[in-house]
Amino acid sequence: MFQYLSSFRNISPLGLKYNPNIKNNNNPAPIYKAGNLAPLKHDTVSFTGMSAASHYKSVFDYLAADILSKNRKFQIDGSMLSASNINKAIDRLFDLNRVYGPYTTCSYEKIKWKSYIPQDIREFSVNKINDARASRLKQWQNFLEAPFLDEASRNYPKLANTIHSNKSLRFVIWNAVNSEIKSNNRHIPVPFDPKALYKTILGYERIEPFDRAVRCASPSFIEIYTHRLRDILLEAKGLSDNKSVWVKIPSIKREPFNKEENVRTLEILSNKNWCTRSSVDKAEAALEDGDFYVYLERDKNNLWKTLVGMTTSKGKIDQIQGADNNNIIPLTELENIKNYIKSQNLKCQSDIIAEGPKALQQILIAEKLAQYDETLGKTLDKAIKDGDDYAVFKFMTGKVKKLENGKLEIGTYRPNYNASATSGISIPYSMMNINEDALLQNVEVINGNLILDNKNSLFNSSITVFPPSLKKVTGKISCTKEQYQRFGDDIRRVVDNNLSKIIVHDV
Repeated sequence: MFQYLSSFRNISPLGLKYNPNIKNNNNPAPIYKAGNLAPLKHDTVSFTGMSAASHYKSVFDYLAADILSKNRKFQIDGSMLSASNINKAIDRLFDLNRVYGPYTTCSYEKIKWKSYIPQDIREFSVNKINDARASRLKQWQNFLEAPFLDEASRNYPKLANTIHSNKSLRFVIWNAVNSEIKSNNRHIPVPFDPKALYKTILGYERIEPFDRAVRCASPSFIEIYTHRLRDILLEAKGLSDNKSVWVKIPSIKREPFNKEENVRTLEILSNKNWCTRSSVDKAEAALEDGDFYVYLERDKNNLWKTLVGMTTSKGKIDQIQGADNNNIIPLTELENIKNYIKSQNLKCQSDIIAEGPKALQQILIAEKLAQYDETLGKTLDKAIKDGDDYAVFKFMTGKVKKLENGKLEIGTYRPNYNASATSGISIPYSMMNINEDALLQNVEVINGNLILDNKNSLFNSSITVFPPSLKKVTGKISCTKEQYQRFGDDIRRVVDNNLSKIIVHDV
């Protein structure tokens, strides 16, 4: 959802443009193999040698040693991780310019996309994410390298002094900011905020030496910092004392005078999976035309976690997302979402688009996924996750039976679900996280029609292989010309070469 706002196509990228063929000359990352930060005689590295947590001069020395012990890219010998040597190791890392390495870029080939997301949208989205990563990380690096020159930190001289004088702290912060971004996700680094950072640092400085190992295990530095960002903002709105809260963020059109504050609010309250976490242009684009609604809850550690986000368009709820940003409403929050929409007298958009279902379809999908069958002892959502093809067919069509050989006989197959008989709303299986190849792999007989295409291409079957066990289709087979070119031999086989039962649409 949030990473595919259609208006992005017309927005020029800001920040640093990612080019995989150009090295980051401002941030070189020479490759070193070092034992005690000197050349190794062997390819192996020892990651033992940490002292007891209470022996380190500060909690940040301990955290730095812990990071180095778990991360092979730094190639630090275990003997340098002790309380007496850790500062020497950190000093040398900074001297050799090995701290601020190139940022991890997002790769569209490594991301799990919905099958209906077009290739150009995938590449465009990833380019925007890499722009945002570069811009945000450069901001963090500039502050950590020269805290006294940062305009935002001038009101926090103690923070600037603390950062300047403590290389272990700088190392810990940089690794925390980078910890969430990987090549196979679309996460954007957290926004920089001096007040939230200083509060986070103070919280760690107050940890007693003998409590370090336990207190630093979980939650992480980045989780606490993210909580501080949100809590400061919610405190200003008088909402910080709550256990859970819905926040309405007005659109730029509604509050043009409050644009910067509202865009920043959306960035901070956004889940790390959402494109609206970006400082480049996505939060602003999301607020251009409509209000944005965010739902947060405190977790077991009393930290704020963002669970739901809802965009609006033309006065109606347009899209609803959970933490996974996969167009599927979190089933645990379904009733909460429905109740809030009702209490605020909001309406939902109803449409199916290339980039995903609209709010009404998302609610209907979630209601179906949450449906429970007593004879099966599970919900449809659980059946899909379990790969239980029999159960999925029972939920979706009700026409399925197991044959003596363990294979399945089903009724007419079409890759979409009629979500509302009265309104005629249908939803493609792909938008319900149903893998058609897995669903059809054990089907031996289709006692009815096999429908692989639709007037709306979004509803076309997404099978990549013809069902391997399928022997017979009693009715007709409808498919596109491309599908017939790929599966023609099998299509003719399962209808006993009766060409009158094959309908090919030239699209």
